[in-house]
Amino acid sequence: MVPSKKTILVTDSGLGGMSVFARMAGLLARKSPWQNVSMIYFNAWPEQDRGYNHLKTMEEKARVFTSALNAMERFNPDMIFIACNTLSVIYPFTAFSRNTGTTVTGIVDLGVQLIHKHLLADPDSRVILFGTPTTIAEKSHELKLVKKGIDPDRISGQGCTDLAGKIERDPFSSRVPEMIRANVTTAVSKIHHPVGNIHAALCCTHFGYCKDLFYNALSENIKGNITILNPNESMADQVSKSHDKSSIFSPDIRMQVVSRVFWEPGRIDAYARLLNDVSLKAVKALAGYEWNPDLFEV
Repeated sequence: MVPSKKTILVTDSGLGGMSVFARMAGLLARKSPWQNVSMIYFNAWPEQDRGYNHLKTMEEKARVFTSALNAMERFNPDMIFIACNTLSVIYPFTAFSRNTGTTVTGIVDLGVQLIHKHLLADPDSRVILFGTPTTIAEKSHELKLVKKGIDPDRISGQGCTDLAGKIERDPFSSRVPEMIRANVTTAVSKIHHPVGNIHAALCCTHFGYCKDLFYNALSENIKGNITILNPNESMADQVSKSHDKSSIFSPDIRMQVVSRVFWEPGRIDAYARLLNDVSLKAVKALAGYEWNPDLFEV
């Protein structure tokens, strides 16, 4: 028998993963295997003006993320979804990953599955991985794809310095499309023959908010079909894949958003605009978020 209650925790370093959180909430509101659902969005951003990409070593990143993960356990989650490529890359290095009994799903593996599927379906296509410098430098996506049999010559990566932070702070800034165009131009310049079908994998949850900007910039630089691959959607859809069709509910969903760092009202309003059509309940939870400077130790 499927348990009637489930606690789902989604974490990211910033507001990027709110797209996953909101989409999950929207899906579960219509069709859930559980009668009662508690959802927590845990912002693992460590310090007001310093994120994980500012930490110098993997050891330091893993130590800070372990602290955040230990704090997440206090919410007694049944499932933790790491809706952040950078944190998914860091996770295997954490002490938490070696000791937890909680089911943890990272977005990198889901992204690899999505990319692999499209590359197999079109053997003449290639993929550009757009992510933070940490995500691209670790080459987690590339190594996993090569292990699955994909020719490394079909894969290229672009570490987009400061783009995630800019989207985090001001997603509607005119600087965002400028930065995306610059990164796309650099990424395409690395490809010897930029023709044929291109898959652009948005390997940062913040980038999903700007998928149209990525498409437009790529269209200016590439002759051929362009497919935007957004792992955010794949992660959110995980909650609806284990349904027992004989037990479908429209559940009572309780939602909570917590953060160690302060989000100014303008930033909250910007993300409300982005998410309003996805889940009003998630938008309201974000507006009433709990700011707790002691949420976890850094």
